[in-house]
Amino acid sequence: MDETNSTKETSSIKANPQSADWMESFFEKIEKKDSKYLLNFTTSNHPADIAEVLEKLDIDDAFYVFKLCDSEQQSEILVEFDEDLQAELISRLNMKEISPIVENLETDDVTNLISEIPKAKAEEILNSLDREDSSQIRKQLNFREYTAGRLMTTEFASAYETDTVRKAIIKLRRIAKETDDIYLLYVTDSENHLKGFIKLKDLFLAPLNQKVGRLVKEEVFSIHYDTDQEQVARMFRKYDMVSAAIVDDLDRIIGRVTVDDILDIVQEEASEDILRMGGVSEEERLNTSIWDSIRRRLTWLVINLGTAVIAASTVAVFQDTIQSFVLLASLMPIVAGMGGNAGTQSITVVVRNIATGDLSQANWTVGFKKEGIIGVINGLTIGAITGVAVFFYTGKLALAIVIFLAMLANLIVAALVGACIPMLLKVLGIDPAIASSIFVTTTTDVFGFFCFLGLATLFLQYLV
Repeated sequence: MDETNSTKETSSIKANPQSADWMESFFEKIEKKDSKYLLNFTTSNHPADIAEVLEKLDIDDAFYVFKLCDSEQQSEILVEFDEDLQAELISRLNMKEISPIVENLETDDVTNLISEIPKAKAEEILNSLDREDSSQIRKQLNFREYTAGRLMTTEFASAYETDTVRKAIIKLRRIAKETDDIYLLYVTDSENHLKGFIKLKDLFLAPLNQKVGRLVKEEVFSIHYDTDQEQVARMFRKYDMVSAAIVDDLDRIIGRVTVDDILDIVQEEASEDILRMGGVSEEERLNTSIWDSIRRRLTWLVINLGTAVIAASTVAVFQDTIQSFVLLASLMPIVAGMGGNAGTQSITVVVRNIATGDLSQANWTVGFKKEGIIGVINGLTIGAITGVAVFFYTGKLALAIVIFLAMLANLIVAALVGACIPMLLKVLGIDPAIASSIFVTTTTDVFGFFCFLGLATLFLQYLV
């Protein structure tokens, strides 16, 4: 009976990393070193699901399960991990174990892996590969990070424009044995200059003796190797591409990028922008050590402390006014806080439009005018609501007018600064997602305090 139950238990083990109970049971299997169960787990699940489970384990347990897989599985699982975990696992393997894993990877995955591990280990891995593969990866490592050259894989299907369909299919079958995800056949001249592409359906339906040059699509969506990966992602979205040829300075095809790579880039770039806007390093992960997290966040907090001192200094200038009418101290954070919120809204919209390519230097005035109008309307609305509330609470019309004018002015400034700062940083070559929020928040705090307390000083005789 026990044996039967054991067989049923391990016959099909589907990963459920979102379930705390399932993960607890999985931890128990690891503690017991139940290799039979764990082997069934690795053979019953997709590599991405296995990777998701292993990422929730500590490094020793993850390495134990990883080692139970064969080299082909290890290759498929490895590419699903983030760079830090990839580097940690590779550092624990010897070259005899690493070589078959790397041989199963496409050149873009190998390049990405090599760039994240120590140079000595990277050189050792490169030397273990055959001369052609090693030479190709070294060339790819010379491309700038975060460009199409780094992103591409050098395995692709191609044929000369003078080849027959029969010959092209033979070439296609040969490359298909070595690489996955072939969507298009690229067509070149005798010197490898890209002439276009052929969809596989069109290739297989064409007469075998026909020249492939006659099947070529006229539109050629090629991408230069030095194109930033964000721009590559925008081109894929704009033209609904599944694969794109990467070319050199002479328009010769040197690789290709596929849509699965682009999905990863889109996620990475979105996560990076969100983290940077929060003052957190894009390299920080759940398994990042406490000290590394502190080190990466502390710089941003120190900068914010400096801006807080500037805002406090502005308040100190008006300390006599505040002492004369203490109620101002409870109202001034409202003006500054609402300005900060309005500025954050503008930043978020503008940075997002810059990232998608919808906003550029060519049309930034459109965004500036729009945010200005929104600032005026929001300022009038929020200012009126706040002014009425203050009047009913205090019975002082002068105070209601002061906070209305201060709120109106600060929300207009917040909207305009929120629209300008990201674009200005972009022109200066600084990532808008990194520094926009600190400039805008400082501006709205300082201006909000100055405007509110300055107006209160002018109207002080009507307030006390």
